[in-house]
Amino acid sequence: MKTIAWEQRKLGELYRKNNERNTDKIPYNKILSVATMKYKDEGNGAADKSISTYKVLRIGDIGYEGHTSKEFSYGRFVLNDMGLGIMSPRFTSLRPIREYPVKFWKYYIHNETIMGPILKRSTKSGTMMNELVVDDLFKETIQVPRIEEQKKIGDLFSKLEKLITLHQYKS
Repeated sequence: MKTIAWEQRKLGELYRKNNERNTDKIPYNKILSVATMKYKDEGNGAADKSISTYKVLRIGDIGYEGHTSKEFSYGRFVLNDMGLGIMSPRFTSLRPIREYPVKFWKYYIHNETIMGPILKRSTKSGTMMNELVVDDLFKETIQVPRIEEQKKIGDLFSKLEKLITLHQYKS
């Protein structure tokens, strides 16, 4: 079996800044938590007049969550695999330039070993959390496999996650 090398790609070739606003008035029950990428049933207390300023998140979009932790030194990316939703305009969102296998990117873009050094060079300290400097991020490069390999790796990660969840449920 022939091994194909991963390509070095600039993040600016893979993603663009997402500034799509909620002009179609997607409702409060579709507010996504950037930390968990799950819908917040109770909303987040936003005023009715501000809901149109919220950013629209589509499947495959990623949000930057700038809070630091032991696991994520410079914040982290969280990919939306839930569905159509909206998020607070204070968070940065990126949209893939083309469609990529969501299962692969969900794990890859969230990996501290890969993204930590990149975020170190493309964030600045903010008052409450780190802020992403998108122009700096888009100059950064990462190794990317071909689409077919992304699909296989994504399927494997997805199966592993289901097995881990099942095992935790049984414990």
